[in-house]
Order: sequence, then C-alpha cells, then structure tokens
Amino acid sequence: MIQMTSLAGLIINPKQELNMSSKTDVVIIGGGPAGLTAALTLARGGRSIIVMDNGKPRNAPAKHMMNFPSREGIPPQEFKKLILRDLSVYKEFRLKKSQVHSVKRTEYGFRINDEIECKKIILAHGVQDILPPIPGMKELWGISLHHCPYCHGHEYKSGAIGLIGNGEYGTHMGAIVKGLSDDLILFTNGDSNINHKLFDKNGIKVYTDKIVELDLHKGFLQAVKLSSGDAVERVSLYIKPEQKLSSLVGVELGCELTEMGLLKVDAMGMTTQTGIYAAGDIMEPRQSVVLACASGMAAAASANYSIMSENFTS
Repeated sequence: MIQMTSLAGLIINPKQELNMSSKTDVVIIGGGPAGLTAALTLARGGRSIIVMDNGKPRNAPAKHMMNFPSREGIPPQEFKKLILRDLSVYKEFRLKKSQVHSVKRTEYGFRINDEIECKKIILAHGVQDILPPIPGMKELWGISLHHCPYCHGHEYKSGAIGLIGNGEYGTHMGAIVKGLSDDLILFTNGDSNINHKLFDKNGIKVYTDKIVELDLHKGFLQAVKLSSGDAVERVSLYIKPEQKLSSLVGVELGCELTEMGLLKVDAMGMTTQTGIYAAGDIMEPRQSVVLACASGMAAAASANYSIMSENFTS
C-alpha cells in the first residue's frame, strides 16, 4: 500500500477557516484524473493551485482501471493516491476536501465559497450516471455492467456479451463490441430502431422485449430477464446511461453546453466564459481516464499561459 503521510501538510483542514483574503492562481474543482493532472501541470509551471474535491468519484464502483499505459488493472483509488504522491513534492499544490457551493467574479478573478480567490478556474468535477430503474443495474454497475468496451472489454473476450442500445448508438456499439466476441446479443429494451438485416448479417441476435431485471449470482451478472419471460444468459453488458453534470457551477456562471449536455470548450480547453476552463468527462464524450488526463493537462497549460501572458501585454 502507498503511504500518504507525506500529504498531511498539503491537505487543508476543513475545520480551519481560510483567511478571507486567501489567494491562489488557479482553483480546480474536482480531484479525479483530469483535475489532478491539471494540478500537476500547473505546479510544474510554477502556479499555485487549490484542488477542491468532494470525495465522490464517478468510478467508485469500479474495482480496476484498464486501458491506461503502465497502470493496467490498478484500482481507481490507488491510481489517485499515486498522482497525489507525485503532487506531494510541489509546495504550490493544496487539496481541500470540500464541495463548491458558490463562485463569484471579482476584480482579482473569482471568489470560491467566499473564502478563496483565484485568477482562473478549471472545472473537472465530472458527470453523474443515471441508470435505468431496472433491478440489478445499480448492483452490477462497474462490475459486469459497463459503458466502455475499451476500458472494460478484453476481460470478456469470446464470452457471452450483451449490449443495451437502440438506433445509432446500438449500431455503433454493436460494431465495436462484435470485435470482442461472436456471442453478442443486442437488447433494444423496447421497440427497435435499428437495421435488423445489418445485425442478422453480422450474426448478432436482437431482443426487443423490455428488460425487467438483471439476474445476479455471487455479485456478478448471470442473465438478462425480459418481459417475455426469457432469461438470456450473459456475463457482461454495455450501456450508455443518461448523464448529468455532477455540479452546476459552470452553468450558473454562464458556460454554454453542447447538444450532448457537456460543457462547450474551444481548442484551448476554455469554456464560453473567460477564465473558466473545463477538463475530463464534462467536456469529452469519449470518456476514459487517459483522455481525462490529457484534457486536464491541456486545460492547465492554457490557463497557465493565460495568466502569464497577461503580464506581457502592453
């Protein structure tokens, strides 16, 4: 296990009130892979940073993290500890375990929770998955029920895989997941809006009945129970659940959203509001840890350049 004693001095005790004039270069809202990578980039650029994290990660149900070079199979919380260990050598970094409940623009930049002032903000708080109210889904989420075959897929290669989807998504994901196994079944969970001939051509069986329950055995998926009475045995399922931003701070500050409900950013990672950047799942529909880290670095580099370039204007 990784020892975290070296971080003790970097964590702001929530019982200690910060001075009302506390200032830092950047506040990062969210302490997941995107937010912590942004912090590392800014620290190495010499900027002072406070990461505000509510301790409720989206990937909490997941036991392992995949598709990240050199870190295959690592538990998500262990990965977070590794990044925090890296950050522990930078005096510019502070971690505050706190929910952000208010952000106001000031002459300095922004005031967070009426206690911290910063020049720039990086939003990296992530999204919240909203699973259909089907018995078994919540229990299997992150275990046998996944959203990304690249993150969790090869483990089920050649196995009995299921896909819950319809329309364009069902067709798109069907083509991807078919690469893992010939034993693939599509569950449209109601009237289908797909090209059945295309699925027949690729040997993918389609069930259009409503899903009434996911049957578990020793904590893992055993079968998909349908309204027809059928129980279709499967070892894993993929689904694209509805999502919502886990915080409305950006929206309340006037940041525009995309058609998918994510924060709209430019090529530099800045939102439609000056001085506010976004990284991770809140701006990237191709949600994975490695892409979250990449977007965190990009947003941080942009924020750092913006801070420093202001000193070079005539």
